[in-house]
Amino acid sequence: MNRSIRFGLLTIALALSGPLRADDAAAPPPAADDPASLKADNKQLSDELAAAWKESAELKAKVDQLTADYAALSQRLDAAKVELAAKPDAPAPASTDGAQQLADAQDKLATSLRSFSVLQDENSDLRTQLDKLTADNATLGQQLDAAHASIATLQVQAAATSQIDPLRTELRQAQDETSRLGAENEQLRTRIAIQSPGPGAARPMPQRPGQVAAASAVPVAAAEPPAPPAPPATKTYVVVEGDTLTRISRKFYGTSGRWDDILKANHGILKDEKSLVVGSTLTIP
Repeated sequence: MNRSIRFGLLTIALALSGPLRADDAAAPPPAADDPASLKADNKQLSDELAAAWKESAELKAKVDQLTADYAALSQRLDAAKVELAAKPDAPAPASTDGAQQLADAQDKLATSLRSFSVLQDENSDLRTQLDKLTADNATLGQQLDAAHASIATLQVQAAATSQIDPLRTELRQAQDETSRLGAENEQLRTRIAIQSPGPGAARPMPQRPGQVAAASAVPVAAAEPPAPPAPPATKTYVVVEGDTLTRISRKFYGTSGRWDDILKANHGILKDEKSLVVGSTLTIP
């Protein structure tokens, strides 16, 4: 008897689970493209799972009710059988109706039990999908955090790169200024070397401002007149490939501005600054 009741409950549960499976089949498949869709699917599955548990509870209540009805019908059927055995001449339609009602109740109970079993399997599948979506959601969240960190690092690198160009410009300007100062320093050295007195020339004794030179108590012998300065030695230069007057001027004087002096000193050889001949000897004034 108990086995028949359980089979009838399973049948009733399966009959009632038809609309639930149809609704689940019509639902779109879960997609895990991004965290937003995963969160939406997560919420949807949670709602479906809660609704399935609620329907499962209702179905269980219906199964319990059908079980109670089945038990009552079984008792009535047994009582009818007893009465029928006590009254053999009585008509049998009542027992036939009770048997039919009992068969219908068994069918409904079996359908309900099948529906209840299917609903439990679907609830298990929904819970598995929910756990998977939750794990995917956490993974995508970690990937999103890593992407945000990479973007922040790239922004810092871009800001540092934007500051390199002004520094390069300043460095280039400093190098140009250093080159210009070096050229001016070389020109000053050349001028000092040209204007400096010879080795035997007398140099005045440096004095503090406002200090009066004291008269020497010891008479100084009459200084001999200085010897006339010796004429500067004439320099020569042999022109090589790639030479120009400005380059030769820079080589001897440290500046390219005295090329005109070289041209004038070699007027008999050079017609202009472009008439240099490789192998010719120039006089350097």
